[in-house]
Amino acid sequence: MATIDKKIEAKEILFKDLFGSKFAFKIPGYQRQYSWEKDQLEQLFEDIKEAMELKEDSYFLGSVILQVIDQKSDNSGMYDVVDGQQRLTTLTILLAVMRDLITNPKAKTTLQSKIYQEADPYEDKPETVRLRVRDRDYSFFKKYILEEGGTKLTVNEPDLTESQDRMTKAIHIFSEKFLENGQLDEQLVDNMIHFILNKCMFVYVKTGTFTSAFRLFSILNDRGMPLSNADLLKSTNLGAIAETERLHYQNLWEAMEEELGREELEKLLGYIRLIFVKEKARKTIQEEYEEKIFAKNPDFRGKQFIEYVKQFADIYREKVLNADIQTTDKEIAVKYHGLLTLMRDFIPSSDWIPVLIHFIQKFQSPNEIYSFLRVLERKFVMSWIKGITPTGRVTEVVKMIQAVDNASDPNDVAKEKIFQTSEDYKAVKINIQVDDLYKKKYAKYLLLRLDMSLNENANVKKSYTGVISVEHILPQNPSEGSSWRQDFTEEERKAWTNRLGNLVLLSRKKNSSANNREFPIKLQKYFSNGITDFELTKDLKKFQQWTVKECESRHEDLIDRLMAIYFDPAKVTIK
Repeated sequence: MATIDKKIEAKEILFKDLFGSKFAFKIPGYQRQYSWEKDQLEQLFEDIKEAMELKEDSYFLGSVILQVIDQKSDNSGMYDVVDGQQRLTTLTILLAVMRDLITNPKAKTTLQSKIYQEADPYEDKPETVRLRVRDRDYSFFKKYILEEGGTKLTVNEPDLTESQDRMTKAIHIFSEKFLENGQLDEQLVDNMIHFILNKCMFVYVKTGTFTSAFRLFSILNDRGMPLSNADLLKSTNLGAIAETERLHYQNLWEAMEEELGREELEKLLGYIRLIFVKEKARKTIQEEYEEKIFAKNPDFRGKQFIEYVKQFADIYREKVLNADIQTTDKEIAVKYHGLLTLMRDFIPSSDWIPVLIHFIQKFQSPNEIYSFLRVLERKFVMSWIKGITPTGRVTEVVKMIQAVDNASDPNDVAKEKIFQTSEDYKAVKINIQVDDLYKKKYAKYLLLRLDMSLNENANVKKSYTGVISVEHILPQNPSEGSSWRQDFTEEERKAWTNRLGNLVLLSRKKNSSANNREFPIKLQKYFSNGITDFELTKDLKKFQQWTVKECESRHEDLIDRLMAIYFDPAKVTIK
């Protein structure tokens, strides 16, 4: 075997050469299954046919990005397809269809050599597969596409995968394209074979390193769904597992993808990276794992890593995405669900999640988990109100993760300096007293947190869904001649319109009908069906009018409640 050249090489190549003896392609396990639909198949065929009929000198089929897996001294080799697998698979199916339609034996032989050659024990030649698809589809691909006559077989397989179903449809669509009034147009088949082999071109880009291939893919791919860091980590870790065990761990990983969804799995891997590395990411997540985790812990790659991710995936799914905590104490379960969903859905940063799942992975008691969530929420909300920068927030998160690392008792974590917020009291109170709170990003969160504290039913899980708006009781622009302009001077309106005491939570639907109405009419609109989703809004029923006096009174009450929630929980019932 020759030493793999790590330099990036890019060049144009004819179809017949790319599908020639020097190239063998493998679709790695991290790639998505075959996904081309009818429109894409027909578009490709018609584009090639049109270029052929116009007698164009060449037709560009696109680019493929390849990672060198094995390279021989004559520069032939095995390549992982990083980008272009959908197109290569489709063109292989098209070649197979033409092979089985053409009657010219030389044409059949030529096309078959581009696709597949059976092993020949007499000449000591191994089986040669030009394009090796994913393992779960390979036996189907071999029978119905690679082997001569395969595309004419009736597909009668139980439980086809989505990929196999699409391949079957592709065979049918391409076969139909060569029929004219129900009869085979063999001249069209022959012309297409000549044109595809001799006039169609690719640009291929190859490199010996996985990271370079992925970077190229990310830059060049401006269509479809790009490979994620999760795809790449799946590949590198499955590749480190013995073949006898690989299928088990591939199924384990794909079960996580299914349960969490690809986007959430991608996020989770970022959280785990932070727990390990304890610093802001400076490169791609995949590179960070390679250089800062696997390079330092080689044995962690493979089975250990996938099992470790599975632990966190279970925690993340149950405790964060489902916001569920297994406990016989129903009140704790309800409180946890309410606070977790509030944080998850209304705190714009998810930086608190790695701290929480790290804590849960180490300390499993439901009561301790809920208590820690309270501490974590307080710390993050205080930092949010104080305006901590994203970089500063990451620094705080690292200290929190280290606090969890160092603790042998769950109660010790909250005692660490990073979680102490008593010194924030003055700054926080000033920031929530301001006359433009409505314009602050945390205004809605604080109102929802107050609403949660007023919820009296400790046995029913509550979360906030749908469109929720923060609205003004005293309107921002009251109508000329309205009682609002009589009850509030212009100076008072400037001072109180956007303050906490004048803000209320509403569904978007109710807001549109309340708008600039007088206070009694507003109340009727707020409670038009006799109910409202928000305890904080229900509380307005005790007011007969809305003047500076009522606004100031409510403002002071809400400020006191917020300060009690975050600095003296014993003074308020927290739900």
